[in-house]
Parts: sequence; C-alpha cells; structure tokens
Amino acid sequence: MSVNRNDLSRRSFIQHASAAFVLPVVGFQLIGCSSNRLLAHSPTGGNKTSPASWSVRIVGDEEPGQPLIVSGTIYSPDGQKPLEGINLYVYQTDATGVYSTSGSGNNRNTRIHGLMTTNAEGRYEFRTIRPASYPGTKIPAHIHAFVSGPGYPEYWIDEYHFDDDPLVTSEMRQKASALVGTFCPIVKVTKGSDGILRATRDIKIERCSNNCTGH
Repeated sequence: MSVNRNDLSRRSFIQHASAAFVLPVVGFQLIGCSSNRLLAHSPTGGNKTSPASWSVRIVGDEEPGQPLIVSGTIYSPDGQKPLEGINLYVYQTDATGVYSTSGSGNNRNTRIHGLMTTNAEGRYEFRTIRPASYPGTKIPAHIHAFVSGPGYPEYWIDEYHFDDDPLVTSEMRQKASALVGTFCPIVKVTKGSDGILRATRDIKIERCSNNCTGH
C-alpha cells in the first residue's frame, strides 16, 4: 500500500507540535503542505476594512536560523492578471524542525506564521528564517501555505520546498516540473551580499471545487 506524503507530514506535525513548548516572541509584530483541500474558515488577521499588509515580518532579528525573504505575485487562474486583495497565510517549523504552538493543537497557532494580503500589483512578501526538516525524518524542509480571496474559497497550495535540499526527491521534482519558472513550488534560493537568503514564487489562484488542486 502506498504512503501519502501529506499524511506523513501532518502526522509528523502533530507529533512535533505536541512535543514542543511555546517560546517567547518579542521585538516584532506577529501577523498572524499541502493537502490541496478546501477549508471551512478564513485566515485570521485582516478584514475588508483593514487588510493585512502585503509585506510582513514573521520572525524577529533574534530568531535563530538563516534569514529568508520569500516574495512573489499572485495571479488570476490564467496566470496573466495580478490580483489585489488575495490572502496568503503561511506557517512553518523553526531552525530545528520543531513547531511551537499556543497549546490548542491548531496549526494556525504555530509560533512562526503570518498572513499577507496582496497589493495592487498582486505582490506579497514575507521575511522569516529557513525552516528545517522534522527531526529524525527524511521529510524535506517546507513552508505550508494556503490562499483565499473575494470569489476564491480558501484552499491549501503546494508547500514551498527548496531546490538545494537533498531531501527533495526526484519524484517531487518531476511533479513540480509541470509548473515552470517562478510558478514552481520548489523554489530556487540565492544568498545576497547581506547574508539574507531570497526566493521567489508566483501563484496562479484557482476557483476551487471540492476536488481542486493548488498551484
């Protein structure tokens, strides 16, 4: 019987989240995978009169790990028109591969998470640290994400993976190759002279039904 990688990822999340404890976060604003399934609720933070910023910082300068800035544009389903007002919610492990939660066990309460709303150019950006793989596993490091917006029910999109991660399998690369260039969920990471890692991922949003898949 084949094993679903997403199921393994979620089981590992539950195991490591329950084993972790909440770490204090100071000195910054906390704003705030994929199964490709619809969710019954909307992201926390932001609303019609006060949306989240298009650019957020979801860790402080004191957070251990390699600083990472991820940015991109969210487009209409045809991949041509940038969309304003689309929510992107992300969450991840820390630099040791562990999630810390507020105690409810809800993945929205992981310590490192954030919500963005695209600007008039469809742009989003978040500053974080590069996550690590779950301890003792061969699951690649990743950032979970989902999108939603006016006319677009909320759904999971493929996790952000990293092209230089040796745990990313050839099968994963083959699957991701259907999404070329900056639409690929396995992002290329570059390091600037300032020591900050940067990656770009563009997203084509979908009008989802119960069997929609994320891009």
